[in-house]
Amino acid sequence: MIVARWPNIILLVNFHWRLGMTTQVPQLFGSHQNAYTGANEIAQMNDRTIIDVTGSAALPYLQTLISSDVRHLTVPGMGLRCTAKVNGHEIALELYYFTELAFRIFVDNDIAPALVAALSEGEESHDIDVITRNDLRILALRGDNAFKTVLSEFALTPGIILTGEQQRYARQAGNVFLTATHLESHKGFELVAKSDELAKWQSRFIALGFSEQAELLV
Repeated sequence: MIVARWPNIILLVNFHWRLGMTTQVPQLFGSHQNAYTGANEIAQMNDRTIIDVTGSAALPYLQTLISSDVRHLTVPGMGLRCTAKVNGHEIALELYYFTELAFRIFVDNDIAPALVAALSEGEESHDIDVITRNDLRILALRGDNAFKTVLSEFALTPGIILTGEQQRYARQAGNVFLTATHLESHKGFELVAKSDELAKWQSRFIALGFSEQAELLV
């Protein structure tokens, strides 16, 4: 077993091999140490906007807006709950790192236009592209069986423990973008995909015993 540590992140990976045989690299996923426990529930999340920022200047331009040091995000899939200064105000968002050229942002709908406007200024002055992902929807998932069900359904390996509430982790699994989040409303997981794809997974989780809620209450 190899144990790797980043600030507030513990990565546990078991490597097994046999002489003369290759080992498939595990597709890791993680959860927060104090994730929600209780009833298995799902709910559509319609209160947030997803924004993709790409380009050779994505990292330095984001750093001019975001209060936290984005350079600490060096592992693909790692994310951070942080704030950005827009029009003199601090706004909260979730930032996910793919490479130094590609990031994904989740932000509340009511403040998304201001953030998009601030980011779009960089399209003129820097080499970045800003895309509001109106084609994507979010399904939140929480409960005692949430983590193991996500692992099973998407053929993932448990190996990342997020010990800080501001930490996030995500990975692409087929047509679904999976996140381990820690919002006040649901300290669990999110499935992000186009409407048709997400509807299939919504039905699947209901069939697996998750109850559908209008919203996830604290």
